[in-house]
Amino acid sequence: MQKKLKCPLTKKQIEEMISVAKKTREFAFSHRSMHKIWASVLTVDGEIFGWCNIESVISGLGTCAERCAVDNMVAHWMYDIVAVCTIDSGHTPTCGACLQYIMLFSQVSGQEVWLINWNTDWDYEIKTLSELLPEWYRTQSNLKAIRSYSKVKRK
Repeated sequence: MQKKLKCPLTKKQIEEMISVAKKTREFAFSHRSMHKIWASVLTVDGEIFGWCNIESVISGLGTCAERCAVDNMVAHWMYDIVAVCTIDSGHTPTCGACLQYIMLFSQVSGQEVWLINWNTDWDYEIKTLSELLPEWYRTQSNLKAIRSYSKVKRK
């Protein structure tokens, strides 16, 4: 049994992540499902990047809010993720594709990533990425290259 980790995020950090995610709601492109998801990503530098889901008329070509927020982070030359926050009308869990995508960036710093799942009734759950995706795909062949993007100092 894994030891339960204490979330290192402050109330202020969580509130700022929620604020950034909430601002992206109006941009959601959800013409098929009308289901708007908002997300934000906190980096080790304290920067927060948000975005929303983007649907396509062709099934499978859309992008989840979590991946859009991560891509926004990368577009700003940031790679070390501390936490990801999603907001939805219910506790919609982050999909497996997004969990694996976030896991790639967790390998940059080698640190645990925290996922905050918030709903519009302002109820939330906080879990670790490894708790939600215990059997993730780990790469060894290019791990050194992945970690070269990190700003986190290794011991």
